[in-house]
Amino acid sequence: MTSIEHVATLATFGAVWAVLAVGHNLADHVIGQTDRQAAGKGAPSATDVADGVNPRKGWGACLAYVTSVGLVA
Repeated sequence: MTSIEHVATLATFGAVWAVLAVGHNLADHVIGQTDRQAAGKGAPSATDVADGVNPRKGWGACLAYVTSVGLVA
């Protein structure tokens, strides 16, 4: 038999998952991610790094994206 604690845990998980899923979809597709962030999230290739590009290129765009998802959610 299922206890009330088990039901409460499942209900809490479901509610949190729903809020995070909606927040992520809004931030990703509607109001959060900019075209600049989407284009800038990629890591540089090995050739780019060998040519002097910072290997952490794209981290700023990723951080801005994660921040926007967090704020929207």
